[in-house]
Amino acid sequence: MLASSGPGGKIAYAAGMHGLSVALLRPLAELLGRLDVDPRGFLSALEIDDATAPDAFVAGERVDRLLDEIAASRGDLAFGLTLARAAVVRPLGLFGHMVWLSGTVRDALDRAVKFYGMVTRRATLELEDRGAITVLHQHRVPDVARGPVLTEFLFASFALRARAATDGKFAVHAVRFAHRREPTADHADVFRAPIDFGAGCDELELATAQLDLPLVSADPITSAALEARVAALTASGRTTFVDRVRRAAAAHLAEPSLAAIARDLGISARTLRRQLEHEHLTLRALVDELRRERADQLLAAGTPAKEIAFELGFSEPSAFSRAYKRWTGHAPKV
Repeated sequence: MLASSGPGGKIAYAAGMHGLSVALLRPLAELLGRLDVDPRGFLSALEIDDATAPDAFVAGERVDRLLDEIAASRGDLAFGLTLARAAVVRPLGLFGHMVWLSGTVRDALDRAVKFYGMVTRRATLELEDRGAITVLHQHRVPDVARGPVLTEFLFASFALRARAATDGKFAVHAVRFAHRREPTADHADVFRAPIDFGAGCDELELATAQLDLPLVSADPITSAALEARVAALTASGRTTFVDRVRRAAAAHLAEPSLAAIARDLGISARTLRRQLEHEHLTLRALVDELRRERADQLLAAGTPAKEIAFELGFSEPSAFSRAYKRWTGHAPKV
């Protein structure tokens, strides 16, 4: 998604193609408030205001840096677990309510896997049945960073909430994290299972039989209604990769740069180039198309060629005229 403008045309929000949803970040800010962290300050630091759409996405690296700063200021080496403990009291937003009002642990996991894209675009969830053991995998998007706070929060919040929602019957079999760190006493207390850091993957193991444990928080009717609402929101907010690149590139028509557009999308320039190649596209072709569309709009409004050339990044009107003729086969009518 493209950045949206605030009062006076100031860019108030920068989205990331592989980022985190505002639908997650607002409830996360509320959760931080329970820990005496200023929720409005958190959202403001991410340039999220009351006008920001819930289906907008913020570059994940920005969120990670901010959470790391909060953790450091608190001297909390396991801040993801601290957040998870606070989240047990109340599910995190619409997504959390939908998941934890499900009938069983399996229902909760199935919904989480199916709708994980509502809250993040930098990872997916997969549930793998290995017979007596079932593994919940978090697959990261290649070349997209993910900080340890939210990675540990995901599995810790699931373990704690599932334990609470099954009257203590739920138990984790093993946990593996891709990032490296020394485990703390908090990790042992939360997971109560072997933890492998630096494993090269993010996954949680549980006994398959535990999937059938009923949840004391179950409200199947409300959960089904929430699922329908989430499905509608997900469908209405879904855009293709090319759509998102076009929207980001539209903000850089005067000085199109692979690095700048990639930064707005929350990915590396290398990843952007590779994904464009996968779509059989080049950034130049996309920018030319956007420039032509914008030129047509400005020409229809009677804008002088000199102004159009300046807005679209051409050195002089004649350069714009030559480009327009190349795009359309005829000179611009001004």
